[in-house]
Amino acid sequence: MKRGNRLNKKREDRKKIPLRTGAYLIVTDAEKTEKNYFEGIRNTIPEALKNDLQIKIFSNKSLTKIIDFAAEERNKDERFRDVWLVFDKDEVKNFDKLIEEAKNSKMNVGWSNPCFEIWLMAYLKNLENIDNSQVCCSKFEKVYIEKTGKTRYEKSEEKIYNILLEAGDEEKAIDKARKKYHSSKEEYRIPSKMIGCTTVYKLVEELKKKLKRGEELC
Repeated sequence: MKRGNRLNKKREDRKKIPLRTGAYLIVTDAEKTEKNYFEGIRNTIPEALKNDLQIKIFSNKSLTKIIDFAAEERNKDERFRDVWLVFDKDEVKNFDKLIEEAKNSKMNVGWSNPCFEIWLMAYLKNLENIDNSQVCCSKFEKVYIEKTGKTRYEKSEEKIYNILLEAGDEEKAIDKARKKYHSSKEEYRIPSKMIGCTTVYKLVEELKKKLKRGEELC
């Protein structure tokens, strides 16, 4: 076989190698809760697949720049076909525009309205129409203490994912969040008006499915 043909064959073989988990790049503007939650998911991944899920923190900067930051990170590693931005409605004035711009940049968004705790709450109870982050966190803390036996809820809790798995039900959380999202979308259509909703369930569901397939390939 000629050298040129051998090189072409090698390139073709490389293209056939499947990306076992995606791979996924999650970018969040939160240094604690969201980071710890997704690190918890990452810790459940077999060692051989861990590098296929990366979590990057974008903090202390204008949220409008998170898309540029994610694009830079994506360009550093061609494995990252699936990019997810995770952020809250909270006080973000250009919430809808930011989500649209991310989609135009071929990125997914795991948004929560008003805050990430609305997703965490789905593990433990039905979602409510809460439009204030402080109220949301307060209500989550109440049910969190009741269901877990903890004395308080701390955003810096490193084992938050494991705690929720033990005290709640992840499949039901995904189902509840999905139903709430679709029923609200029919009425309001834009994320900023979809109070008590989150699309983080889409990311978690996708990760679980991909990781299951990845484990089967190990």
